[in-house]
Amino acid sequence: MKNRKGFRLWIFLCSLVFSLPVVCVGAGCSKDLLRKSPDVKKTWACDKAADDAMKRKDYKAGILLHERFLEKEPGNAFALYHLGYAHGQTGDHLKEVSYYEEAIALGFRKDRIFYNLGMAYGELNDTQKSVGAFGKALEIDPDDADNHFGLAMAYQKSAADKLAEHEFLKAIEIDPGHVDARLLLSLLYADCGELQKTAEQLRKVLEIDPTNARARKFLKRIEKE
Repeated sequence: MKNRKGFRLWIFLCSLVFSLPVVCVGAGCSKDLLRKSPDVKKTWACDKAADDAMKRKDYKAGILLHERFLEKEPGNAFALYHLGYAHGQTGDHLKEVSYYEEAIALGFRKDRIFYNLGMAYGELNDTQKSVGAFGKALEIDPDDADNHFGLAMAYQKSAADKLAEHEFLKAIEIDPGHVDARLLLSLLYADCGELQKTAEQLRKVLEIDPTNARARKFLKRIEKE
């Protein structure tokens, strides 16, 4: 059993968790799919009009245009990845996962597709597959702080506290300014009743971002306990 510090604090933590956009492991937390080029081992290229719609965040148009493009090139893994991403942005995580898996089967194996796959599985409450996807992202790029952060979130959701702590700390080691990792680590510590460690992380967040209202509110509440 975990060492709780009181039901009132736990209720506050839950309300804070759901106010943190980073915990919503879906569209808003996905890695940007358009900032990097496709796999150098392949010659996949996507449709410009379809990608322009994605850049405008017109995901409904992006879905339609990618579907039309894939009618001509059904084996284009890069376009399948984009289509999965677009579905994720609209909240259809079952389709998101399906298209990611299809792209992976065709050979698209960048760490960002596994990261986004882990996020999508998290939205579907399949923590085992979420952990597996983030693990594959880390195999590809073990020095990416976000990959460690994603795995930490999956562990945290499955109540594997020690594993989650290790991955949050690794993310912070790589990127000391990773505010989201520090915020969720502070929640993990508070959940375990380690309020001193909670406060330390929150103070670090406020050093990085003095305007962070969530951290300030959380720290104020912790200091009253």
